[in-house]
Amino acid sequence: MEFDEIFEQYFDRIYYKVLGVVRNSEDAEDISQEVFMSVFKNLSKFREESNIYTWIYKIAINKTYDFFRKRKENLDLNEEILLIPDDSNAETGIILEEKLKKISHQEREIVLLKDIHGYKLKEIADMKNMNISTVKSIYYKAIKDMGGI
Repeated sequence: MEFDEIFEQYFDRIYYKVLGVVRNSEDAEDISQEVFMSVFKNLSKFREESNIYTWIYKIAINKTYDFFRKRKENLDLNEEILLIPDDSNAETGIILEEKLKKISHQEREIVLLKDIHGYKLKEIADMKNMNISTVKSIYYKAIKDMGGI
């Protein structure tokens, strides 16, 4: 896949995901541009065995965290990169958010990626540069600690 096709297909998706976190269109635009500059520079290193969106999304997560680190700000639960989609039932979202507060950030991130965004555990392992068995262990511990979903 050529860079122009990748940019055309994924830029808006990444931009709106970042915008949901930083809540400022200029910052979201800057971060998204950084993401795609990184994609352009590293496209030759992309391993075709994983999903390209997963790879780009991982870059976006890292660039967004870098943005907050530079500002010495922490992301809190309502501003995480892995927001619950807007089309979720509000009551379910409140219950889920309360359960998510009971687990660590790492566990929360994995649960949201799997159960809200629909990623497979293997994709999450690739995204997070973790062993699949580690991701499974974290996920199932989180579900247990939350009392099930």
